[in-house]
Amino acid sequence: MQGQIGSMPPKEVNNVERGNSATADLRLMVRLLNPRAVKGVATMAVSHRRRAELARLAARIRAEAQRTGMPVPLIAEQISRLLPTVSALEAWRLAYGWSRPEVLEGIGRLYTGDGLARPGATTAMLCRWEHGAARPSPEYAQALSRLYGVPLWRLGLPYPHGPSPPWYRRPIADSGQEAAVEHSSLKAVADSVALQMEAEGASGPATRDLLAQALDFYALGYGDHPPAVLAAEVHRCRSLVVGALRPQPGEQQRRELRRVAGWLSALLGNLAFHTGDASGAHIHLGTGARLGIDVGEHRLAAWSLGAASMVAFFEGRDQHALELAEQAGDYADTELRRAQIAAWCRLRPLARLGEVSEARRTADAARRHMDAAGGRGKPGRFGFDAAELHLHLAEAHLDLAEPGRAAEYAQASIASKAVGSGGWAAATGVLARAHAARRRADDACALAGAVLDEVPPQRLRSTTRRRLETLVSDLRAQRITGPQVRELAERIALLPASAAPSRSSPEPNGH
Repeated sequence: MQGQIGSMPPKEVNNVERGNSATADLRLMVRLLNPRAVKGVATMAVSHRRRAELARLAARIRAEAQRTGMPVPLIAEQISRLLPTVSALEAWRLAYGWSRPEVLEGIGRLYTGDGLARPGATTAMLCRWEHGAARPSPEYAQALSRLYGVPLWRLGLPYPHGPSPPWYRRPIADSGQEAAVEHSSLKAVADSVALQMEAEGASGPATRDLLAQALDFYALGYGDHPPAVLAAEVHRCRSLVVGALRPQPGEQQRRELRRVAGWLSALLGNLAFHTGDASGAHIHLGTGARLGIDVGEHRLAAWSLGAASMVAFFEGRDQHALELAEQAGDYADTELRRAQIAAWCRLRPLARLGEVSEARRTADAARRHMDAAGGRGKPGRFGFDAAELHLHLAEAHLDLAEPGRAAEYAQASIASKAVGSGGWAAATGVLARAHAARRRADDACALAGAVLDEVPPQRLRSTTRRRLETLVSDLRAQRITGPQVRELAERIALLPASAAPSRSSPEPNGH
C-alpha cells in the first residue's frame, strides 16, 4: 500500500460535506472499512481537490479522536486504517495536525540543534515523499523519525541499509495498547493531592497521609509506566510538596513533608538513571540522601547513596562507586538493606576492578544478609528481593570471567520476573552476554531479540540498552560478525532515543 495514490469515493466525501453529525461520521467509517467500498481505490488517480478532501477528513478524524482522549500514535493508526489511500508518513503528520511547512521547520530545528546548517528540503519534496513519488534520503528519513518520535518502519520508510530483514516491519509488542492507555490512574494521583491541599491546606494531616500513599503508588507501580511518563508525574507531585514547604509549616509537618520530598527525589533520580540522564540522577539522588540524613530517615539515605553508587558504576567510575557504597553502608541498618548495598553497590565494581577475593567475600556477605532477612525481600522500587540479588550476582560473575555461573544466576532471576518487565529484560540481557561469553552467538542474539520484541522502546531502560550494546561489543570482540550480530546491531541502532522527562521541579535542599 505504501507509495500508492488514490482518490476518495465521491459518496464518502459527500457524507462528510453534508453535515457534522456523528451518524454521518460513523456511516463514513463503516463504508471505508468495507472492502468493496475501497476496492481499487489505491490505484486511482488523485487530484489536488481530492487530496484536500482527504486532509479535511483526516482533520475531522483527529478532532473526534482528541475529543475522546486518543493519543497521537493511535490517531495516526486510525487515519491509516480509515483512509487507506493516505500513506503512513502523511498519516503521522496529519495526526499531529501539522502543516508541511511546520514539519520542515521542525526538521530545521533538529539540524541546527545538532550544529548543522538548516537543510534545503521544500514542501514539494515532502509532498512527493508522502505520496510515494520519491523517497527521502537516509539523513532526511532519520530526521523525520526523530521528529515524529517513531522508528522508520512506522513511517512506511524503507530500511536504511539495503533489503528489509524480516523483523523490520514487525509491530512492536503492545504498541497499540501502550498508545491507547493514557496512564489516567497515574495522572489522577497528583490531581488528588492537589485537590486535598486545596480542601485542607498544604500541610494538613490528611494531605500528608495522601502524599505517603502517592509515594507508595509510584514506588510499587514503577514498572507499569514508561520511565519518562512516570517521571513527569513524580515531578508534578514533588512540586506540590515544595509548594507546601514554602509557608513554613510547623516543625513536625515540615519534617514529614521533607521526608516525602526526599523519597520523591530518590525516585526521580532512579527515573533519570533509567532514561540515560546520569547528571540528573546524581542531582536528585543527592537531594534524597541529604534530606534523608537531615530528617533521620536512614533507609532513605542508604537507598539514595546506594542508587548513586550504581549510577557511578554504569558511568565507569568504579572507585567513586565504592566510596558511595561505603557511605550507603553506614546507613544500612537492617539485614535486607545490607544485602542490597553489598550486591547493588559493592559487588560489581570490585569484580570489574579485578578484586577477585574481595568480590567473592562481598557476594557471600550479600547472600548471608539475604538469608538472615528471610530470603523474601520487599516489593517495589525501594525494595530488594532474591531476583535482584541474582541479577547482580550474574553480572559480577561475568566480570569474573565465569559465564557458566553468570548464566545460572541470570536464569534464576528471569524465573522470578514477568516476561516484558524491566527486571526480566535486564536479566535476559545478562543471560545473553553469558551465552556470548561461551561463544553461543545464536542463543545470545535470540535472547537480545526477544527483549527488543517484548519491550516497547519507550519502556526500555537505559541500563538494558547498555547491556544489549555491550553484548554486540562482546560478540565483535570475539570476531563474531555474522548476520545475526549485524541484524541485532542494526535493531539497537534504530531504537529511538530514550525519552527525557517533560517536566522539572526545584530541588528542596534548603532548610
